[in-house]
Amino acid sequence: MSEPVWEDLIALNSRHVGRDVDVVGPAHTHYDANSDEVAEWIKAGIDFEAKLPNDPYELPTTADREGYYGPQHLSYWASGLRDLNNLLAAADRLGVDVKTFFDIGCASGRVVRHFSAQRPDIETIGSDINRKHIDWMIRYLSKKLIVFQNHSIPSIPLPDNSVDLISAFSVFTHIEAFEGAWLMELRRILRPGGIAWVTVHTEHTWLEMEDDWPLYRGTAKHPDFAKYDRTEPFPDERLVFRWHSNRSYSSNTFYKTDYIRENWARYLDVAEVHRRLPGFQDVVVLRKS
Repeated sequence: MSEPVWEDLIALNSRHVGRDVDVVGPAHTHYDANSDEVAEWIKAGIDFEAKLPNDPYELPTTADREGYYGPQHLSYWASGLRDLNNLLAAADRLGVDVKTFFDIGCASGRVVRHFSAQRPDIETIGSDINRKHIDWMIRYLSKKLIVFQNHSIPSIPLPDNSVDLISAFSVFTHIEAFEGAWLMELRRILRPGGIAWVTVHTEHTWLEMEDDWPLYRGTAKHPDFAKYDRTEPFPDERLVFRWHSNRSYSSNTFYKTDYIRENWARYLDVAEVHRRLPGFQDVVVLRKS
């Protein structure tokens, strides 16, 4: 493997330069009205007949979407629509009129593709630390979608008070440094009254991890993991399993909920906390006063 260039210290770059990306067809090509997969998502509130026609864009391969949902390409698509519904429901509960939405850590567009397709009235912006994902979105998703590569140094190139709704799926679960500075950046770009939907691993996640969870398999490989007894109370306010390497984004981080309520409230109001919404991560909804 070649020596990393300087960008690799703060982002994921050189290993993906020139790498081909691929597609598996639009979501409607994977739709089978009689399948169990579709039935389960309809129970979760997904209206395929109304929403599929609005999104004619390609889907990424499993390898080009961080492995999300394995070979279940329609479920990958539906999960992003579910999260759009959850985000807009939170905005409605908290009285936020969403004109601009920003997804930090958007990967290859699982959620932003839906905002762009289903809510073209909302300016939609996405960023990710991985150049591969940005290249994929630029090539295959709507030209109206604004996407850019960010890095692990707390800095977001958006104006002050410019965003109504932020999502950060599986971002703070991997932040080992500059947590407060990142929260300050979210505060800076949010408009007064705007909200940020942040998923986290909490003490509940720590206790509930099962052997077949990808989170467990990855964390259990860390040399410090074995010293903790997960039948005992959560051992700290914030627990970081960090792999020391010459790359960014190389840790799994767990937070105590009380730590979030007490410390994150220095930066933004903690408006809501939800357990496992959805999946195994908890959600913290932060609001700028």
